[in-house]
Amino acid sequence: MKFRAVIEEILATALKVTNERERLSVAFKISGINLDADMRITDINGDPQKALQRLMHNLSELAVVKISAKQIIRRAGLTL
Repeated sequence: MKFRAVIEEILATALKVTNERERLSVAFKISGINLDADMRITDINGDPQKALQRLMHNLSELAVVKISAKQIIRRAGLTL
């Protein structure tokens, strides 16, 4: 599974497990992952692997989302 697909799956899952869309949007933005108004990924700045690493760091404040993201990463067979 490619890094962008993993990031998209993390976003889709995050939208299901949290109501804090603003905090989620900020975490993605400061990670270099741009979202549109409908919470869809428009583009990823730089290397998607690095963006995923930054995202995992920035999801620390959203524990449920981070736990879900770790499961998705593990299922995809990726290591960060």
